[in-house]
Amino acid sequence: MSVLEFENTQGIMLTYSTASVLHRLASYFIDMVILGVTLAFLSIFIAASQTFGFAIMALVFIFYTLLMEIFNDGRSLGKMALGLKVVRIDGRPVTGYDCLMRWMFRWVDIYMSLGSMAAVLVSATPRSQRIGDLLADTTVIHTKNLRIPLKRLMDLNRLSSYKPVYNGAAQLSEEQVLLAKETMQRSLKYKNQSHKEALHTVADRIADILGAPRPENAQQFLQTVIKDYIALTR
Repeated sequence: MSVLEFENTQGIMLTYSTASVLHRLASYFIDMVILGVTLAFLSIFIAASQTFGFAIMALVFIFYTLLMEIFNDGRSLGKMALGLKVVRIDGRPVTGYDCLMRWMFRWVDIYMSLGSMAAVLVSATPRSQRIGDLLADTTVIHTKNLRIPLKRLMDLNRLSSYKPVYNGAAQLSEEQVLLAKETMQRSLKYKNQSHKEALHTVADRIADILGAPRPENAQQFLQTVIKDYIALTR
């Protein structure tokens, strides 16, 4: 299992753990059980025409995973049961083409090798990817976000006697405050002009929301706003 970090479409940095071989294998077996039960029921209702019935059952078996991942947000029933989901590494929504690539190469790294190739690759690659994932730029994650909740970012005991500077900070959403925090962290980690501009852009935007003057020190302003938000909303 590894950790995957990417920005979603709202610009929020999200952190998830990738699914282990064991979890992916368990979801596969759940899907096989569900398919087995479904095909058993189908065989009862369409027994009158064996040729037609076998064709229908073959189509259900072959295209089950592909159709579920396309129309159910990257999740088969087995993945749903274990809280797993297919995502793109770059954070963009998974497309039908991505699902098709993953499905096509299931025949290579799962069926033809009895799952051994997929197990080796998922265990060995940094982002737990089998061949289909590598080609589609996807992986499978646990859907529970590992990001630390905002209220744990600071020691609340130190804020017991804190007097907020910007009382309007309470009207900010948690997503806005998280974006401010993560923009600060990235500007400290990547000291280049683009991240510096992003820091000032976020600071100016929050200042506008609060009706405050444009800050000269964006880093200090955002740190104060975060402390105010926590003090006012805890």
